[in-house]
Amino acid sequence: NQTFGGSESDYGHSVQQTEDGGYIITGYTGSFGVDIYDFLLIKADSEGNEEWIKTFGGSSQDYGNSVQETIDDGYIITGSTSSFGNGGSDVWLIKTDSNGNEEWNQTFGGSGNDEGDFVIQTTDGGYCIVGGISDVSNSYDVWLIKTDANGVNVWDRTYDEGSDLEIGLCVQQTTDDGYIIVAAKYEDTGFHIWLIKTNSEGITVP
Repeated sequence: NQTFGGSESDYGHSVQQTEDGGYIITGYTGSFGVDIYDFLLIKADSEGNEEWIKTFGGSSQDYGNSVQETIDDGYIITGSTSSFGNGGSDVWLIKTDSNGNEEWNQTFGGSGNDEGDFVIQTTDGGYCIVGGISDVSNSYDVWLIKTDANGVNVWDRTYDEGSDLEIGLCVQQTTDDGYIIVAAKYEDTGFHIWLIKTNSEGITVP
């Protein structure tokens, strides 16, 4: 086991083994970076020894939730940012090279609080993000965003079954080029698991 962090609170949210046998971790840090919480990206070797640490953030709170290695040996990260975007918190998508240096970033969202909880690279070289989008009443729906290879929005879909709180937590591309989402939705008795299957355009399959 290994620990990473500084004198303040630091959180790991996602880990993947990399092609070189090491590991890539994302989360958020109160010890490093610009403000109270910034995106944190850690590369470790096969024994968990730190190779490098990168932070991304601005003057407000930014939370990293998911990381995947990309086909060019870089990394794609998603989470939420209150430092950039259109107000409240927005989905933040960051692409880095193999050394964790930012190549580009994109934000998605409106005036409410929106978040990205999981990201994958798709077979066409683009990306797919799942998370939540809120309205003025702070009611959340599941939000699926499909981007091209540069993080530009190709399409996005929301999924709502009437609950005030529905959040997408994980997405995978399926063998028919559609998507399978697992989400949480709140009902009178508490949270329930919600499984959503879509086609390649994010439209739910009857």
